[in-house]
Amino acid sequence: MMFRKICISTLSLILLLGLWFMQSKAYSYPTNDEDMDMSPVYVASSNESSDTSIAEAPAAEVEQAVTTYKVSQGDTLFKIAKSFEIAVDDLISANSISNPNQLTIGQSLTIPLVAVASASEGQPKIIKKVINTTLTAYTAGFESTGKKASHPTYGITYSGIKAKEGRTIAVDPAVIPLGSTVFIEGIGIRKAEDIGSAIRGSRIDVFMNDLGQAQEFGVKKNVKVYVLDRENV
Repeated sequence: MMFRKICISTLSLILLLGLWFMQSKAYSYPTNDEDMDMSPVYVASSNESSDTSIAEAPAAEVEQAVTTYKVSQGDTLFKIAKSFEIAVDDLISANSISNPNQLTIGQSLTIPLVAVASASEGQPKIIKKVINTTLTAYTAGFESTGKKASHPTYGITYSGIKAKEGRTIAVDPAVIPLGSTVFIEGIGIRKAEDIGSAIRGSRIDVFMNDLGQAQEFGVKKNVKVYVLDRENV
């Protein structure tokens, strides 16, 4: 009789220990002060299906850069689209054009592109002309201008103001009028303030202070230059 009681007590103890062991495995709680900020982690398996899908974060919105082009004499939609390297259909769609054959000189067209976004400083620019140019660089020194520092007009542009790096360029006035503000791809905003005997057609000379940097700049061909409208500069 005593032996039966001992067996029953032993079995009960084993059963209780088993239940306690299973419960401790079902949940995991922080074991030290460093873990006190963590929520309990449920690790026990379940027969019930659970939704483990993670909601995808919304895609970042891409803001499309937009600029404005003023139609000049001789312009066509095909010519304008080609200048900005966009599709004619995109140009028509952006401007809700019903008759592609009817453009008016001075008409403003919305150009959807990214090229001039960094130059706009938050303000959309009105583009007057797009030119494929050849870029070189020059300085105020004798190597570029034939003038020494002692010359009374050393460093003075054809416009009569002192040349400044980051602003001054030399142009052919027949192509880009003096005083024009342009955006040069890969360089930024510059102003046509100077001319040069070797600057003819679509060639542009970018002013630099350092002769070494000007020489290192070399010759860059097929660079797009956007001539900006005066009223928006």
